[in-house]
Amino acid sequence: MLLLASTASVRGSLADDGAQSKNATDLSKPSAILLTACDGEESEANVSAAYAAEKLRYDAGLIAQTSHDGEMTRVQQMAASFEAANRVVQSYLEFDTTEWEESLQPFSATIYDSYAQQADKFMELADELNEAILEASATCMSMLSRELREIDIPLYTGGSPQTILSWQECAALYYAFGSDLNDVLAQAIGIERQGSLFRGVTPVWSDPDFDEIASFGTRDQLFEARMALAYLKTVYNDDGSVAEVEYYTYTDEYLKTVAHPLPGCTIKNGWYDPRSHATRLHVGTDIRAAARTPILSVTDGTVLYVGYMPIPGNFVIVVDPYGYEYHYYHMYEISTFVSEGDTVEQGQQIGLVGSTGNSVANHLHLGIVSPDGRYLNPYDLFVQAGIGPILED
Repeated sequence: MLLLASTASVRGSLADDGAQSKNATDLSKPSAILLTACDGEESEANVSAAYAAEKLRYDAGLIAQTSHDGEMTRVQQMAASFEAANRVVQSYLEFDTTEWEESLQPFSATIYDSYAQQADKFMELADELNEAILEASATCMSMLSRELREIDIPLYTGGSPQTILSWQECAALYYAFGSDLNDVLAQAIGIERQGSLFRGVTPVWSDPDFDEIASFGTRDQLFEARMALAYLKTVYNDDGSVAEVEYYTYTDEYLKTVAHPLPGCTIKNGWYDPRSHATRLHVGTDIRAAARTPILSVTDGTVLYVGYMPIPGNFVIVVDPYGYEYHYYHMYEISTFVSEGDTVEQGQQIGLVGSTGNSVANHLHLGIVSPDGRYLNPYDLFVQAGIGPILED
């Protein structure tokens, strides 16, 4: 009776996993294989509980092939071993984040600061992810060593992954991807091989940087992640405390390369002013102007983004030859003056003043992001360059 009850329990659990049908596609899943075995059915696939366990190990990357794969050449076995290594990475990064997510307050698209208020949680997540990457590396090397030794292919040490995520990077990626963060990391972090069957192989890790990881999502998710990271790196220290306002000094050479985006309009200092009901700080300069006033590029550069998002509204982002990004927000419409990839010159029209996105009046929000990914106060730039009119602090 106990055995019958246990079998029924297993069958019910498997059915809950969506393994009720047992066609050829379903039999690629361990749950379907085990359900078929529990029912005692015969099939061309010769399913069994033992094979279900074998398939689980295969899916986790612990073995490179199953007993149903047939004969493989050494080249195929080597390729299968590295495919298994990447399944190891995926399995380690797909840990359950339910408990972690339940401990966090809900996040709003306009409230970056709520992330920093949970900095300790994101520090925990960063530690967990970084540890998972290192553990995956160790398991990969152990598996590769075993599999390649069996087919007499030398394996040389290739080092371990160097990707280490900060809490700000974890928070920014979570802002863009939510619970899909683990899947994105699993796609971005992988292992390849250098060498040959006869000379031996060396494992090589992809080691993506933040932008490369974020690029595995959509274009909008990449932009969201980069915006969030720039804000968090600007406003918060590594320990989660609020960073002091820093005065950035430009070189005389650089100051000669900039101009007013709205000639004749007054530039005032709105840096760190509260926004969105005091849930975030302002990291730019607002320049008031009438609707449809032409917006001119502050610098020479290349257009990185043209589009719409809830906070900036219609926007254009230009990166100049020095690596500074200029963000032009709240435009009247999605710009028809420039396209992504275009080269622009200082003073060239790139859009029209509007009040789209998180805005209550017609104005240009101008933001500057430094080459190291932090927002800079545009007011300081214009004061240093002697560009006005300036509303004194």
